[in-house]
Amino acid sequence: MKNLFYLFLAITIISCGGDDDSSGTNESQTFLEKYDSVVWENTGSAGDRAAFINNPKTLAIYYDACFIYSLEGATETPDGDTITISIQEQRENSMSLSIQSTLYPEDNGLFIFTVTSDGNTQTLTRRIDGDIDGVEDVEYIRTNFEVCF
Repeated sequence: MKNLFYLFLAITIISCGGDDDSSGTNESQTFLEKYDSVVWENTGSAGDRAAFINNPKTLAIYYDACFIYSLEGATETPDGDTITISIQEQRENSMSLSIQSTLYPEDNGLFIFTVTSDGNTQTLTRRIDGDIDGVEDVEYIRTNFEVCF
């Protein structure tokens, strides 16, 4: 009888101790994880491109040359500006950034990047500080270019 009890206890422990993998299959990625190094081209200005890099957290922008900005602090630019970026919120298909410029404070504000469910189009919504109308949408499409183009 004692051996039967131990056998029952062992079976119970083994059946309850297994890993349940079902919860890990629905984990979503962050925006930076999902769109790491994907290059987006501005539909209204051919040749203007942008890409987010997850590690290190940076934004690469191309317009006449490639510029790299940290998403977690300040970046000095060749023209003497200091751009400070901080991630405000990050979800699977959207990310919002607070962007501050020392030379161009009229461009300071919240920048929200939202990707469509099919992953092919990204909309940048800019909300400029102190601007009554302050909202501007810019559309980008996914391209096959590589980062820093």
